[in-house]
Amino acid sequence: MMDEKKSQLDPDKVLQQALIVMQPLVLWLLRSGVRHPEFSVAIKQTFLEQAASELERLGGKQTDSAISMLSGLHRKDVRAMMIALARQEKKGTQITRESLGRPTLPSQVMTRWLTSGWPDELPMTGDSDSFEALSRQVSSDVHPRAVLNELVRLGMAVQEHGAVRLCRSAFVPDQQMTEAGNLLAGSTADHLAAGVHNLSGPGTRKFLEQSVFADGLNAESIQQLEHLASALWMQVLNALVHAAVPLSEKDEPAGGDQRIRVGMFCYSEPARPKTPRVDKKKARKPRRAVKK
Repeated sequence: MMDEKKSQLDPDKVLQQALIVMQPLVLWLLRSGVRHPEFSVAIKQTFLEQAASELERLGGKQTDSAISMLSGLHRKDVRAMMIALARQEKKGTQITRESLGRPTLPSQVMTRWLTSGWPDELPMTGDSDSFEALSRQVSSDVHPRAVLNELVRLGMAVQEHGAVRLCRSAFVPDQQMTEAGNLLAGSTADHLAAGVHNLSGPGTRKFLEQSVFADGLNAESIQQLEHLASALWMQVLNALVHAAVPLSEKDEPAGGDQRIRVGMFCYSEPARPKTPRVDKKKARKPRRAVKK
């Protein structure tokens, strides 16, 4: 049965809105060397996966015909991609939004350090207030030395004279931007998932999905607001980490299987003119044919 919310959505308007969302994504693809031919082939798999997921939610059979009807993909493509997806799942090579949701161990240690109130420089070893103790708070499965080596490699920390110093502004991700790209993909997908659920999802639950917009500002005002946003985010980050850590330590051993992501972003750019600029050069008038 078709959801009431879904039936009220205008496909043409939704397509236009989705293309606006795609603009920065296409720019990311182009800057990364991914062109339309590669993307058009790859996006078919996403249509297939989401169509199968939607059919499962609606209680429908996930047949090739049903997926083809909902997604618009050819049945032959559906069959071929289903076989390829099964192979990926078997090999464990498929990347999912959930796999991008959990930050890496170095990122977790970095976040705990930033929000712990501990000084930026810690002794390497010690029972308390040391990097070793900090690392073991996050995970006892990986040796603190291995965690430190990765933080140093990423430029997030420096080891000097038996101490470890936090580099708050010197973070340089790997050259291929793999971890930064994973974080962007995971957080953006969850942000969109929250909005899409609020627009068309089942039930009455609403996720937090709000933003503030202001224009008519100069560069100095933008800088002031960006500094304010960064300061407010640190307050939110500290509060959420302090609340999440004890809850996670309590729930995870009891089989907790839910995840949550709370984020904040800030972006600014010059306002674009409402109408395209017209070249001031006068176009040459076509010569009139003169009969002689």
